[in-house]
Amino acid sequence: MRRFAFYIAFFCSTLFSRCGNPEKTEDTEEQIALNLANNIDSNSINLLKEYDYAVRGSYDGWLKLSADTTLYFCIYKKNGDITELGVFNPLNFADDFASSFNFDTSRYNQFTFFQYNDTIIKILRIDKKDQEHPSDTLVATKQLFTKKNPFIRFSELTAMKDKLNFTGSSYRSDIGEFIVFWIHPYKLIYLPDTTKMNPHWKRRYWLDEFAKGKKIKEHWSLVKMY
Repeated sequence: MRRFAFYIAFFCSTLFSRCGNPEKTEDTEEQIALNLANNIDSNSINLLKEYDYAVRGSYDGWLKLSADTTLYFCIYKKNGDITELGVFNPLNFADDFASSFNFDTSRYNQFTFFQYNDTIIKILRIDKKDQEHPSDTLVATKQLFTKKNPFIRFSELTAMKDKLNFTGSSYRSDIGEFIVFWIHPYKLIYLPDTTKMNPHWKRRYWLDEFAKGKKIKEHWSLVKMY
């Protein structure tokens, strides 16, 4: 799946879900941006080079990347003692999180796992007609995901997002070595090295976009979207 088409739906949900909050001020958004720039660490930056983020309704949405290609998409939500993890493009997902579960992609588009106390208690399959097929189960998460626990990875990603307080992120390795964060109604551009930018995009857009924003720190520019 190419990333461009996916982003149209992916980031619209982020932008519109955060519109029109009258309590926020420019100072608040700038403070959030400065806090992010001052406190993000190299581990978080490396994670955001693997996964883009956007709000998906009441869920956190994480998009696994490879250059300009989407490998898989996950939605994550913790609701009390129950944690949900929904998976799209599960065959690529299983490359990262080896599983004994049979992802039958001939019949289903989405698979959602419900975890309670390190145990999967329900699995919801959604077929290609958007019909839901729930099934109760009782299997240890480590038995279903035999090498690496995806609930831990997406918990870490979501905790990092909450700490840094952004509403969307995008890493564009096909254009250059930089990350865009959404802090509505701004985008915060982190551009550490212009020499790694694709010359086509460097001339036409991103350097101008970076220059028109407010420099809040070296390599960081806060740009109002509208």
